[in-house]
Amino acid sequence: MTRILKRGFPDTVASRAILILVAALVALHLVGYWAYRVGVDSLATAQRDRGLAERIVSIKRAIAGIPHEPERDRAAHDLSSASLEVHWSKVSLVLGTAPVTERTAAMAAKLKELVPDLASESFRLGFADDGALGSGEADAYRHMMLVSVRLDDGSWINFSSTTVRAAQHADWSVMAVTICFGVAIVVVAVLLLRWATRPLRDLALAAERFSLDQTPQPLSETGPAEVRRAARAFNTMRERIQHLVSERTQALAAVSHDLRTPITRLRLRSELMEDAATRDLVDADLAEMESMINSTLEFLRGGLSSEAIRPIDIVSVIETIVDDHADLGQVVSLNGVGHGRVLGRLLSLKRVFWNIIGNALKYGGHVTVSIAETPAGLVITVEDDGPGIPDGDMERVFEPFIRLEESRGRETGGSGLGLTIARAVISAHGGDISLANRPEGGLRVTISLPRLDQGEQRLP
Repeated sequence: MTRILKRGFPDTVASRAILILVAALVALHLVGYWAYRVGVDSLATAQRDRGLAERIVSIKRAIAGIPHEPERDRAAHDLSSASLEVHWSKVSLVLGTAPVTERTAAMAAKLKELVPDLASESFRLGFADDGALGSGEADAYRHMMLVSVRLDDGSWINFSSTTVRAAQHADWSVMAVTICFGVAIVVVAVLLLRWATRPLRDLALAAERFSLDQTPQPLSETGPAEVRRAARAFNTMRERIQHLVSERTQALAAVSHDLRTPITRLRLRSELMEDAATRDLVDADLAEMESMINSTLEFLRGGLSSEAIRPIDIVSVIETIVDDHADLGQVVSLNGVGHGRVLGRLLSLKRVFWNIIGNALKYGGHVTVSIAETPAGLVITVEDDGPGIPDGDMERVFEPFIRLEESRGRETGGSGLGLTIARAVISAHGGDISLANRPEGGLRVTISLPRLDQGEQRLP
Protein backbone atom coordinates (compact mmCIF):
# COMPACT_ATOMS: atom_id res chain seq x y z
CA MET A 1 0.00 0.00 0.00
CA THR A 2 2.85 2.36 0.87
CA ARG A 3 4.53 1.67 -2.47
CA ILE A 4 1.29 2.42 -4.34
CA LEU A 5 0.95 5.73 -2.48
CA LYS A 6 4.57 6.60 -3.25
CA ARG A 7 4.05 5.85 -6.94
CA GLY A 8 0.96 8.05 -7.08
CA PHE A 9 2.55 10.88 -5.09
CA PRO A 10 4.14 13.67 -7.16
CA ASP A 11 7.90 13.34 -7.48
CA THR A 12 9.01 16.91 -8.25
CA VAL A 13 9.28 19.97 -6.03
CA ALA A 14 6.87 21.95 -8.21
CA SER A 15 4.22 19.20 -8.36
CA ARG A 16 4.38 18.60 -4.61
CA ALA A 17 4.11 22.34 -3.91
CA ILE A 18 1.11 22.54 -6.26
CA LEU A 19 -0.51 19.56 -4.52
CA ILE A 20 -0.01 21.19 -1.11
CA LEU A 21 -1.40 24.48 -2.44
CA VAL A 22 -4.46 22.80 -3.95
CA ALA A 23 -5.10 20.84 -0.76
CA ALA A 24 -4.80 24.01 1.30
CA LEU A 25 -7.14 25.89 -1.04
CA VAL A 26 -9.73 23.12 -0.96
CA ALA A 27 -9.59 22.97 2.84
CA LEU A 28 -9.75 26.78 3.09
CA HIS A 29 -12.73 27.00 0.74
CA LEU A 30 -14.59 24.21 2.53
CA VAL A 31 -14.03 25.82 5.91
CA GLY A 32 -14.88 29.25 4.49
CA TYR A 33 -18.07 27.98 2.86
CA TRP A 34 -19.06 26.22 6.10
CA ALA A 35 -18.39 29.41 8.08
CA TYR A 36 -20.36 31.40 5.52
CA ARG A 37 -23.34 29.07 5.74
CA VAL A 38 -23.22 29.02 9.55
CA GLY A 39 -23.03 32.81 9.61
CA VAL A 40 -25.91 33.20 7.18
CA ASP A 41 -28.02 30.67 9.07
CA SER A 42 -27.27 32.31 12.42
CA LEU A 43 -28.12 35.75 11.08
CA ALA A 44 -31.32 34.49 9.47
CA THR A 45 -32.34 32.69 12.66
CA ALA A 46 -31.69 35.77 14.76
CA GLN A 47 -33.70 37.97 12.39
CA ARG A 48 -36.55 35.46 12.32
CA ASP A 49 -36.65 35.15 16.11
CA ARG A 50 -36.56 38.91 16.55
CA GLY A 51 -39.36 39.35 14.01
CA LEU A 52 -41.40 36.65 15.74
CA ALA A 53 -41.00 38.28 19.12
CA GLU A 54 -41.87 41.74 17.78
CA ARG A 55 -44.98 40.39 16.00
CA ILE A 56 -46.14 38.64 19.18
CA VAL A 57 -45.85 41.89 21.16
CA SER A 58 -47.50 44.02 18.49
CA ILE A 59 -50.37 41.55 17.94
CA LYS A 60 -50.94 41.26 21.67
CA ARG A 61 -51.18 45.03 22.02
CA ALA A 62 -53.54 45.29 19.05
CA ILE A 63 -55.93 42.61 20.32
CA ALA A 64 -55.76 43.88 23.90
CA GLY A 65 -57.14 47.21 22.68
CA ILE A 66 -60.30 45.58 21.27
CA PRO A 67 -63.10 45.50 23.90
CA HIS A 68 -65.47 42.93 22.35
CA GLU A 69 -64.60 39.24 22.33
CA PRO A 70 -65.95 38.36 18.82
CA GLU A 71 -63.96 41.19 17.35
CA ARG A 72 -60.85 39.94 19.18
CA ASP A 73 -61.19 36.49 17.63
CA ARG A 74 -61.80 38.00 14.18
CA ALA A 75 -58.80 40.32 14.55
CA ALA A 76 -56.64 37.39 15.64
CA HIS A 77 -57.51 35.50 12.50
CA ASP A 78 -56.94 38.58 10.36
CA LEU A 79 -53.48 39.07 11.88
CA SER A 80 -52.46 35.44 11.16
CA SER A 81 -49.97 34.67 8.40
CA ALA A 82 -48.55 31.62 6.70
CA SER A 83 -45.69 31.44 9.19
CA LEU A 84 -47.59 32.50 12.32
CA GLU A 85 -51.13 31.47 13.25
CA VAL A 86 -52.94 33.60 15.86
CA HIS A 87 -56.01 32.60 17.90
CA TRP A 88 -57.81 34.33 20.77
CA SER A 89 -59.16 31.99 23.43
CA LYS A 90 -60.32 31.84 27.02
CA VAL A 91 -57.68 29.19 27.73
CA SER A 92 -53.98 28.86 27.07
CA LEU A 93 -52.89 26.55 24.28
CA VAL A 94 -49.72 25.81 26.22
CA LEU A 95 -50.23 23.86 29.39
CA GLY A 96 -49.12 25.53 32.57
CA THR A 97 -47.51 22.26 33.51
CA ALA A 98 -45.74 21.91 30.15
CA PRO A 99 -42.24 20.44 30.55
CA VAL A 100 -39.45 23.02 30.44
CA THR A 101 -36.88 21.55 28.13
CA GLU A 102 -33.50 22.92 27.23
CA ARG A 103 -34.65 24.33 23.90
CA THR A 104 -37.79 25.78 25.54
CA ALA A 105 -35.75 27.68 28.11
CA ALA A 106 -33.25 28.81 25.46
CA MET A 107 -35.98 30.10 23.13
CA ALA A 108 -37.81 31.92 25.96
CA ALA A 109 -34.59 33.61 27.08
CA LYS A 110 -33.77 34.52 23.49
CA LEU A 111 -37.19 36.09 22.86
CA LYS A 112 -36.98 38.09 26.08
CA GLU A 113 -33.49 39.25 25.13
CA LEU A 114 -34.54 40.31 21.63
CA VAL A 115 -37.72 42.08 22.77
CA PRO A 116 -37.45 43.32 26.36
CA ASP A 117 -41.22 44.05 26.42
CA LEU A 118 -41.83 40.31 26.64
CA ALA A 119 -39.97 40.15 29.93
CA SER A 120 -42.85 41.90 31.66
CA GLU A 121 -45.55 39.92 29.93
CA SER A 122 -47.05 36.73 31.22
CA PHE A 123 -46.48 34.22 28.48
CA ARG A 124 -45.91 30.53 28.10
CA LEU A 125 -43.71 28.87 25.51
CA GLY A 126 -43.37 25.26 24.48
CA PHE A 127 -43.05 22.84 21.61
CA ALA A 128 -45.86 20.55 20.55
CA ASP A 129 -43.40 17.72 20.06
CA ASP A 130 -42.40 18.05 23.73
CA GLY A 131 -45.98 17.69 25.01
CA ALA A 132 -46.81 21.38 25.54
CA LEU A 133 -50.36 21.18 24.09
CA GLY A 134 -53.25 21.94 26.34
CA SER A 135 -56.04 21.37 23.84
CA GLY A 136 -56.67 20.46 20.24
CA GLU A 137 -55.41 17.59 18.15
CA ALA A 138 -51.70 16.93 18.43
CA ASP A 139 -51.33 16.19 14.68
CA ALA A 140 -52.56 19.66 13.79
CA TYR A 141 -49.74 21.25 15.76
CA ARG A 142 -46.97 18.79 15.02
CA HIS A 143 -43.55 20.41 14.68
CA MET A 144 -45.00 23.69 16.01
CA MET A 145 -43.58 26.17 18.48
CA LEU A 146 -46.45 27.40 20.69
CA VAL A 147 -46.62 30.72 22.54
CA SER A 148 -49.53 31.79 24.76
CA VAL A 149 -49.70 35.41 25.98
CA ARG A 150 -52.16 36.30 28.76
CA LEU A 151 -54.23 39.49 28.51
CA ASP A 152 -55.30 41.60 31.49
CA ASP A 153 -58.81 40.10 31.52
CA GLY A 154 -57.42 36.58 31.85
CA SER A 155 -57.95 35.52 28.21
CA TRP A 156 -55.12 34.25 26.04
CA ILE A 157 -53.69 34.94 22.64
CA ASN A 158 -52.20 31.73 21.26
CA PHE A 159 -49.49 31.75 18.63
CA SER A 160 -48.20 28.76 16.66
CA SER A 161 -45.17 28.83 14.33
CA THR A 162 -43.59 25.95 12.48
CA THR A 163 -40.15 24.78 13.67
CA VAL A 164 -39.32 22.88 10.48
CA ARG A 165 -37.03 24.97 8.32
CA ALA A 166 -37.08 25.02 4.56
CA ALA A 167 -34.45 22.90 2.87
CA GLN A 168 -31.16 24.67 2.55
CA HIS A 169 -30.04 24.93 -1.06
CA ALA A 170 -26.43 25.45 -2.06
CA ASP A 171 -25.59 28.95 -3.08
CA TRP A 172 -24.21 28.10 -6.52
CA SER A 173 -23.16 31.66 -7.28
CA VAL A 174 -20.93 31.68 -4.21
CA MET A 175 -19.54 28.24 -5.09
CA ALA A 176 -18.86 29.29 -8.68
CA VAL A 177 -16.97 32.38 -7.55
CA THR A 178 -15.00 30.27 -5.07
CA ILE A 179 -14.07 27.70 -7.73
CA CYS A 180 -12.99 30.37 -10.23
CA PHE A 181 -10.96 32.08 -7.54
CA GLY A 182 -9.24 28.79 -6.64
CA VAL A 183 -8.50 27.89 -10.29
CA ALA A 184 -6.97 31.31 -10.90
CA ILE A 185 -4.73 30.93 -7.85
CA VAL A 186 -3.60 27.45 -8.97
CA VAL A 187 -2.76 28.65 -12.50
CA VAL A 188 -0.72 31.57 -11.20
CA ALA A 189 0.97 29.30 -8.65
CA VAL A 190 1.92 26.76 -11.34
CA LEU A 191 3.57 29.43 -13.47
CA LEU A 192 5.41 30.94 -10.51
CA LEU A 193 6.54 27.54 -9.19
CA ARG A 194 7.87 26.51 -12.59
CA TRP A 195 9.79 29.77 -12.75
CA ALA A 196 11.08 29.37 -9.19
CA THR A 197 12.18 25.73 -9.67
CA ARG A 198 13.87 26.27 -13.04
CA PRO A 199 17.30 26.78 -11.37
CA LEU A 200 16.86 23.36 -9.72
CA ARG A 201 16.24 21.76 -13.11
CA ASP A 202 19.31 23.53 -14.50
CA LEU A 203 21.34 22.25 -11.56
CA ALA A 204 20.20 18.66 -12.15
CA LEU A 205 20.93 18.95 -15.88
CA ALA A 206 24.41 20.34 -15.19
CA ALA A 207 25.11 17.45 -12.80
CA GLU A 208 23.98 14.91 -15.43
CA ARG A 209 26.18 16.49 -18.11
CA PHE A 210 29.21 16.83 -15.86
CA SER A 211 32.30 15.50 -17.60
CA LEU A 212 35.98 15.49 -16.72
CA ASP A 213 36.89 15.71 -20.40
CA GLN A 214 35.34 19.11 -21.00
CA THR A 215 36.16 22.57 -19.78
CA PRO A 216 33.66 23.28 -16.99
CA GLN A 217 31.01 25.88 -17.74
CA PRO A 218 30.01 27.66 -14.51
CA LEU A 219 26.39 27.11 -13.54
CA SER A 220 24.37 30.29 -13.33
CA GLU A 221 23.84 31.19 -9.67
CA THR A 222 20.28 32.50 -9.87
CA GLY A 223 17.02 31.80 -8.10
CA PRO A 224 16.17 31.65 -4.39
CA ALA A 225 18.93 31.82 -1.78
CA GLU A 226 18.95 28.04 -1.23
CA VAL A 227 19.24 27.35 -4.96
CA ARG A 228 22.00 29.96 -5.38
CA ARG A 229 23.88 28.34 -2.52
CA ALA A 230 23.51 24.88 -4.09
CA ALA A 231 24.67 26.19 -7.50
CA ARG A 232 27.67 27.91 -5.89
CA ALA A 233 28.58 24.70 -4.04
CA PHE A 234 28.22 22.72 -7.28
CA ASN A 235 30.53 25.08 -9.16
CA THR A 236 33.08 24.89 -6.36
CA MET A 237 32.86 21.10 -6.23
CA ARG A 238 33.30 20.80 -10.00
CA GLU A 239 36.36 23.07 -9.95
CA ARG A 240 37.90 21.02 -7.15
CA ILE A 241 37.26 17.76 -8.99
CA GLN A 242 38.78 19.14 -12.17
CA HIS A 243 41.81 20.34 -10.22
CA LEU A 244 42.26 17.01 -8.44
CA VAL A 245 41.92 15.03 -11.67
CA SER A 246 44.41 17.31 -13.41
CA GLU A 247 46.92 16.83 -10.60
CA ARG A 248 46.37 13.08 -10.60
CA THR A 249 46.84 12.89 -14.37
CA GLN A 250 50.16 14.69 -14.10
CA ALA A 251 51.23 12.39 -11.27
CA LEU A 252 50.23 9.33 -13.34
CA ALA A 253 52.33 10.53 -16.24
CA ALA A 254 55.33 10.96 -13.97
CA VAL A 255 54.82 7.54 -12.34
CA SER A 256 54.40 5.89 -15.72
CA HIS A 257 57.69 7.37 -16.92
CA ASP A 258 59.55 6.53 -13.72
CA LEU A 259 58.32 2.92 -13.70
CA ARG A 260 58.92 2.17 -17.37
CA THR A 261 62.48 3.52 -17.37
CA PRO A 262 63.99 0.83 -15.08
CA ILE A 263 61.96 -1.87 -16.84
CA THR A 264 63.43 -0.77 -20.15
CA ARG A 265 66.97 -0.84 -18.68
CA LEU A 266 66.39 -4.33 -17.29
CA ARG A 267 65.10 -5.54 -20.65
CA LEU A 268 68.23 -4.19 -22.40
CA ARG A 269 70.47 -5.89 -19.85
CA SER A 270 68.62 -9.17 -20.23
CA GLU A 271 69.64 -9.21 -23.87
CA LEU A 272 73.25 -9.58 -22.74
CA MET A 273 72.49 -12.80 -20.88
CA GLU A 274 74.00 -15.89 -22.50
CA ASP A 275 71.53 -18.32 -20.92
CA ALA A 276 68.49 -18.23 -23.23
CA ALA A 277 66.18 -19.92 -20.72
CA THR A 278 67.01 -17.41 -18.00
CA ARG A 279 66.67 -14.55 -20.48
CA ASP A 280 63.18 -15.73 -21.45
CA LEU A 281 62.11 -15.95 -17.78
CA VAL A 282 63.39 -12.43 -17.08
CA ASP A 283 61.65 -11.06 -20.19
CA ALA A 284 58.39 -12.75 -19.14
CA ASP A 285 58.62 -11.22 -15.65
CA LEU A 286 59.35 -7.80 -17.11
CA ALA A 287 56.43 -8.12 -19.54
CA GLU A 288 54.15 -9.10 -16.66
CA MET A 289 55.37 -6.14 -14.60
CA GLU A 290 54.76 -3.76 -17.50
CA SER A 291 51.29 -5.21 -18.04
CA MET A 292 50.46 -4.76 -14.36
CA ILE A 293 51.74 -1.17 -14.45
CA ASN A 294 49.63 -0.39 -17.53
CA SER A 295 46.53 -1.91 -15.91
CA THR A 296 47.07 -0.03 -12.67
CA LEU A 297 47.60 3.27 -14.44
CA GLU A 298 44.49 2.74 -16.54
CA PHE A 299 42.49 1.91 -13.42
CA LEU A 300 43.76 5.07 -11.70
CA ARG A 301 42.56 7.09 -14.70
CA GLY A 302 39.05 5.85 -13.91
CA GLY A 303 38.36 4.70 -17.44
CA LEU A 304 39.13 8.16 -18.81
CA SER A 305 41.19 8.71 -21.92
CA SER A 306 42.40 11.63 -23.96
CA GLU A 307 41.42 9.73 -27.10
CA ALA A 308 38.94 11.53 -29.35
CA ILE A 309 35.31 10.42 -29.45
CA ARG A 310 34.15 9.32 -32.89
CA PRO A 311 31.71 6.93 -34.61
CA ILE A 312 32.87 3.31 -34.42
CA ASP A 313 31.60 0.14 -36.06
CA ILE A 314 31.88 -1.96 -32.91
CA VAL A 315 30.97 -5.14 -34.81
CA SER A 316 34.05 -4.74 -37.01
CA VAL A 317 36.22 -4.15 -33.91
CA ILE A 318 34.93 -7.34 -32.25
CA GLU A 319 35.28 -9.28 -35.50
CA THR A 320 38.95 -8.28 -35.71
CA ILE A 321 39.55 -9.47 -32.13
CA VAL A 322 37.80 -12.78 -32.82
CA ASP A 323 39.84 -13.32 -35.99
CA ASP A 324 43.09 -12.63 -34.15
CA HIS A 325 42.27 -15.26 -31.53
CA ALA A 326 41.15 -17.71 -34.20
CA ASP A 327 44.47 -17.24 -36.02
CA LEU A 328 46.18 -18.35 -32.81
CA GLY A 329 44.28 -21.63 -32.97
CA GLN A 330 41.69 -20.81 -30.31
CA VAL A 331 38.04 -21.86 -30.70
CA VAL A 332 35.95 -18.72 -30.88
CA SER A 333 32.95 -17.85 -33.06
CA LEU A 334 30.98 -14.68 -33.84
CA ASN A 335 27.32 -14.36 -34.86
CA GLY A 336 24.64 -11.71 -34.94
CA VAL A 337 24.23 -8.43 -36.78
CA GLY A 338 26.79 -7.44 -39.41
CA HIS A 339 27.14 -3.80 -38.45
CA GLY A 340 26.56 -1.74 -35.33
CA ARG A 341 27.75 1.83 -34.97
CA VAL A 342 28.40 3.42 -31.60
CA LEU A 343 29.94 6.71 -30.51
CA GLY A 344 33.04 6.28 -28.39
CA ARG A 345 36.80 5.84 -28.04
CA LEU A 346 38.19 3.10 -30.26
CA LEU A 347 41.25 2.04 -28.26
CA SER A 348 39.40 1.97 -24.94
CA LEU A 349 36.58 -0.18 -26.31
CA LYS A 350 39.03 -2.44 -28.14
CA ARG A 351 40.97 -3.08 -24.92
CA VAL A 352 37.73 -3.93 -23.10
CA PHE A 353 36.57 -6.52 -25.64
CA TRP A 354 40.07 -7.94 -26.04
CA ASN A 355 40.19 -8.43 -22.27
CA ILE A 356 36.67 -9.91 -22.01
CA ILE A 357 37.13 -12.36 -24.92
CA GLY A 358 40.67 -13.20 -23.80
CA ASN A 359 39.48 -14.04 -20.28
CA ALA A 360 36.71 -16.25 -21.68
CA LEU A 361 39.29 -18.18 -23.75
CA LYS A 362 41.56 -18.59 -20.70
CA TYR A 363 38.90 -20.39 -18.67
CA GLY A 364 36.86 -22.06 -21.44
CA GLY A 365 37.69 -24.22 -24.41
CA HIS A 366 35.04 -22.68 -26.66
CA VAL A 367 33.80 -19.09 -26.74
CA THR A 368 30.77 -17.69 -28.57
CA VAL A 369 30.34 -13.97 -29.17
CA SER A 370 26.83 -12.79 -30.12
CA ILE A 371 25.78 -9.30 -31.14
CA ALA A 372 22.11 -8.29 -31.17
CA GLU A 373 20.32 -5.04 -31.85
CA THR A 374 17.53 -3.96 -29.48
CA PRO A 375 15.44 -0.78 -29.17
CA ALA A 376 17.76 0.25 -26.31
CA GLY A 377 20.95 -0.21 -28.36
CA LEU A 378 23.46 -3.01 -29.01
CA VAL A 379 23.87 -6.05 -26.76
CA ILE A 380 27.15 -8.01 -26.96
CA THR A 381 27.16 -11.41 -25.25
CA VAL A 382 30.37 -13.40 -24.61
CA GLU A 383 29.78 -17.01 -23.48
CA ASP A 384 32.30 -19.69 -22.54
CA ASP A 385 32.13 -23.29 -21.30
CA GLY A 386 34.48 -22.79 -18.36
CA PRO A 387 33.89 -23.27 -14.63
CA GLY A 388 31.98 -19.99 -14.23
CA ILE A 389 32.01 -17.78 -11.14
CA PRO A 390 30.31 -18.44 -7.77
CA ASP A 391 27.10 -16.46 -7.46
CA GLY A 392 28.38 -14.66 -4.39
CA ASP A 393 31.36 -13.29 -6.35
CA MET A 394 29.45 -11.88 -9.34
CA GLU A 395 29.74 -8.29 -8.13
CA ARG A 396 32.91 -8.81 -6.14
CA VAL A 397 34.99 -9.52 -9.25
CA PHE A 398 34.34 -5.94 -10.41
CA GLU A 399 36.16 -4.58 -7.38
CA PRO A 400 39.79 -3.51 -7.94
CA PHE A 401 42.59 -6.01 -7.30
CA ILE A 402 40.17 -8.89 -6.70
CA ARG A 403 41.34 -12.23 -8.10
CA LEU A 404 39.52 -15.50 -7.53
CA GLU A 405 41.37 -18.67 -6.58
CA GLU A 406 41.24 -20.06 -10.11
CA SER A 407 43.14 -17.07 -11.56
CA ARG A 408 46.20 -16.88 -9.31
CA GLY A 409 48.53 -18.96 -11.44
CA ARG A 410 51.03 -17.41 -13.82
CA GLU A 411 49.33 -18.84 -16.88
CA THR A 412 45.96 -17.28 -16.02
CA GLY A 413 46.94 -14.67 -13.46
CA GLY A 414 46.43 -10.94 -13.73
CA SER A 415 46.32 -7.74 -11.76
CA GLY A 416 42.65 -8.09 -10.84
CA LEU A 417 41.77 -4.88 -12.66
CA GLY A 418 40.45 -6.14 -15.99
CA LEU A 419 36.74 -6.20 -15.11
CA THR A 420 37.08 -3.03 -13.01
CA ILE A 421 38.48 -1.13 -15.99
CA ALA A 422 35.95 -2.72 -18.33
CA ARG A 423 33.01 -1.52 -16.20
CA ALA A 424 34.52 1.98 -15.96
CA VAL A 425 35.00 2.23 -19.74
CA ILE A 426 31.56 0.79 -20.58
CA SER A 427 29.88 3.12 -18.05
CA ALA A 428 31.75 6.09 -19.54
CA HIS A 429 30.19 5.12 -22.89
CA GLY A 430 26.68 5.07 -21.43
CA GLY A 431 26.46 1.28 -21.31
CA ASP A 432 26.41 -1.51 -18.77
CA ILE A 433 28.15 -4.83 -18.13
CA SER A 434 26.85 -7.81 -16.15
CA LEU A 435 27.86 -11.41 -15.41
CA ALA A 436 25.77 -14.57 -15.12
CA ASN A 437 26.43 -18.30 -15.01
CA ARG A 438 25.00 -20.31 -17.90
CA PRO A 439 22.57 -23.13 -16.98
CA GLU A 440 24.60 -25.57 -19.09
CA GLY A 441 27.87 -24.42 -17.51
CA GLY A 442 30.23 -21.55 -18.14
CA LEU A 443 30.02 -17.78 -17.80
CA ARG A 444 27.97 -15.28 -19.77
CA VAL A 445 29.19 -11.67 -19.99
CA THR A 446 26.56 -9.23 -21.30
CA ILE A 447 27.58 -5.77 -22.46
CA SER A 448 25.06 -3.15 -23.61
CA LEU A 449 26.00 -0.02 -25.53
CA PRO A 450 23.81 2.78 -26.92
CA ARG A 451 23.65 3.11 -30.69
CA LEU A 452 25.18 6.06 -32.49
CA ASP A 453 22.08 8.30 -32.27
CA GLN A 454 21.64 7.49 -28.55
CA GLY A 455 25.33 7.80 -27.78
CA GLU A 456 25.36 11.38 -29.05
CA GLN A 457 23.02 12.26 -26.22
CA ARG A 458 24.80 10.26 -23.51
CA LEU A 459 28.49 10.87 -24.12
CA PRO A 460 29.95 14.25 -23.16
